[in-house]
Amino acid sequence: MSKTDALLQRLGNAGFSETFVKASLPVGWIEEQDESSSSQMLARLLLARRLNLDPITLMDDGVPLGFLHSGPVKFKHLRLGPGPRREALTGFAIGVARILFSACSFSSQTGHAFSATEMRRSVLASGRDHIGFGDVLSLCWSLEIPVLHLQLFPAQTKGITAMAIRIGHRHAILVARESGPPAQYMFHVAHELGHIALGHLADSAAIIDADPNDPANDPNELVDDEEEHAADRFAQELLTGTSNFRVDRDIKAARGNANELAKLAMISARKLGIDPGHIVLSFANTTGEWALAMAAIQLIPDQEKKPSHLVNEVLWSQIESTVDEQSWAFLRAVAPP
Repeated sequence: MSKTDALLQRLGNAGFSETFVKASLPVGWIEEQDESSSSQMLARLLLARRLNLDPITLMDDGVPLGFLHSGPVKFKHLRLGPGPRREALTGFAIGVARILFSACSFSSQTGHAFSATEMRRSVLASGRDHIGFGDVLSLCWSLEIPVLHLQLFPAQTKGITAMAIRIGHRHAILVARESGPPAQYMFHVAHELGHIALGHLADSAAIIDADPNDPANDPNELVDDEEEHAADRFAQELLTGTSNFRVDRDIKAARGNANELAKLAMISARKLGIDPGHIVLSFANTTGEWALAMAAIQLIPDQEKKPSHLVNEVLWSQIESTVDEQSWAFLRAVAPP
């Protein structure tokens, strides 16, 4: 067995798929070079940084692989139990955040003391009639919290929506899926921002959120977790002005008519200062009529670009031109624009 094959097998046993590891290898890596000690050392050092692995354990094939987690990780609604795949996911997420921080130019500010109400007021005071997805994204970056949409994963992991990562005093949001309309994506990002703002990562390296409604997950797991409820309230307050927003009876009366629901949502959006897509999603949460809501939301004009494309486009506008070639290539593989 070649050294590269042995490395792939070892990382596979640790929860990383072969496809993922090959995509994570250094730029210009050629398998025929795997007998070169210098090539092996470069590959292992870079993989250790990218996957948050202890480099000493990766260099020594005779010891178990270890991770460099900077604190406990909280898993929300995720059925994936303890084991290699969960460790690989965590190591990868923290490794991506570390490289992301080094690739962006940030000030020396630390901590994120802010309230949803203050943030909402600042956006609306700038002349916006409601807070849309682009506003939430801009708020995150103004607080030096980078947002990245993942396109590369260490292994197949169903149900994950987004992750909030902390390294020291820095925070990042990694979005793992694009399901549903832009308003739903917006809520996921606002929810992760809530975890950060409310100090839920003070003693943790990461919070990994999954959708309790995803069939891959257990809908009864952690549904009473107070941090999840608090992050939801933060997101609602940011997007609507109240932590317990509910649609009014006029909106509820639109049952059975997607055109009418979309029309009423857009009228209410101007009156209430709330994204019309969020109003439609609130209608669905209140009535359970998700099919009608999904039909109505397609009738509401939104940004031209998919949220994931917008997220990574903004990300790449913030990447420093001086970032090293290897970090640039890895981020390009993880989050292509």
